[in-house]
Amino acid sequence: MEKIKQNKIWITILVIGIIVIGILLAMLHQQKQNSPEAQSSSYVSSAKASSASTSVQDKNNEKAYAKKAAKIKGHVLDFGIGNVYFTTWTKSDFVNWAKKYKATSTNQIHQNGVKESFGTTYSIENDNDTGDYPLDEMANQITSNGALSNYYETVKEFNKQNPGVNPDDIKK
Repeated sequence: MEKIKQNKIWITILVIGIIVIGILLAMLHQQKQNSPEAQSSSYVSSAKASSASTSVQDKNNEKAYAKKAAKIKGHVLDFGIGNVYFTTWTKSDFVNWAKKYKATSTNQIHQNGVKESFGTTYSIENDNDTGDYPLDEMANQITSNGALSNYYETVKEFNKQNPGVNPDDIKK
């Protein structure tokens, strides 16, 4: 009888010990979850999920933009960084302009105020004060290549080179 009482005491102590160890392990686990390393890991997985979501959205946008571009008529001239315009000019208009420009004397084309809009609402201008003559460069490129590298016959052609640009954002 005495032995049974002693065993019950030991079993009770053992059960209490296991419970205390369980509580301590739970606290340690909680502390690890709140550590910067665990939060960093959580942030990285969140960022990856967000990136994947953005990538899917970008692909969906590109498909929608391609459909829009196929329906829009017109020529496009990309002057860079948000300066994308519809132009009324065709390739032959550019070639004719380049021939006329190159046939004009340097004194006349290197004056301040000499500018060209290329059938858009945006103008490129030579600047004699700074020695900056972008129209010379454009005329040379047209003469060499038959067109400007940033000219697109169709909106669809522009969209193939710039799939992330909404055709609705092309300025008139």
